[in-house]
Amino acid sequence: MKTTVIYHSADYDGLFCREIARKFLPDAELIGWDFPDKPLKLPKGTVYVMDLPLDRVFGFIWDGLDDEESRAVAMAAGFQRVIWIDHHKSSIESLPKEIAGYRIEGVAACRLAWQWFRIHPEQMASDDASQWPRFPTDVQFKNREVSEPLAVRLAGEYDVWDHRDDNADVAFQFGLDSQEAINWAHLFRDDQAVGGIVYDGRAAMRCYAKRDADVMRARSFITGFEGFRFLCLNTARCNSQTFDARDKEATGHDALLAFYWDGASYNVSLYHAAHRRDLDLSIIATKWGGGGHRGACGFRARKLPFLPCELF
Repeated sequence: MKTTVIYHSADYDGLFCREIARKFLPDAELIGWDFPDKPLKLPKGTVYVMDLPLDRVFGFIWDGLDDEESRAVAMAAGFQRVIWIDHHKSSIESLPKEIAGYRIEGVAACRLAWQWFRIHPEQMASDDASQWPRFPTDVQFKNREVSEPLAVRLAGEYDVWDHRDDNADVAFQFGLDSQEAINWAHLFRDDQAVGGIVYDGRAAMRCYAKRDADVMRARSFITGFEGFRFLCLNTARCNSQTFDARDKEATGHDALLAFYWDGASYNVSLYHAAHRRDLDLSIIATKWGGGGHRGACGFRARKLPFLPCELF
């Protein structure tokens, strides 16, 4: 039976999902997808979707349907062949819970994927979910009571802003970026390989931190949007750490916002400010047709839905 794996192609959580699938499903077709891409047609056979919302990937609209209607739509569309591994709050809450898979808000998809395949790889041939083993809970993941490669844990903790381990912060991500070619098999097999990657990443971090601070001083501004004050930057490549030089409570903002024009639409990313972790920014992203996490999410728009109200 044909197996297809569709993964998020734009970040390391998705890329780790791809390589985990390659390890455990060597004959599967691997398809990368990102939010600017056009919806896909549901492939034949077993389909894994990792680190992505099903409705966006396949172009379905679930809003306005009750639970019974959404289940009927899902089954009629062939979603009984889908195994969905994800951790995005907005998607988990809005899509049918009966779709097979493993989903925990706050636990990165790559960590979920590793457990899915590691515990019981033959389960993908079973249609009886009651016979599947019990998987780790969110508490077990957060307490690090699961068996997984160090690289998978670091990539996963970075993706959900769990910075208890300094190596899970930007250093590991920059280190991965600095590799000419990542030896994924070695990375999964040898935890000591992570050390060299982190060392390279810390050197890159110092360079980027200085550059980001200069950019923030020269180009950042505050704007009002959806009842909050956002510290904004017009940039195509960033994360929440890009804002560090001005992400201080004294700056007077509630959250962070990055945006850029890609030739067809604006891409808008929302992040928690360091001093305001209480906001659920995914509500705003969902309202504007996007989604994601409480503290990192985004949407696309033909016109920017905000205007600067105060410049530095």
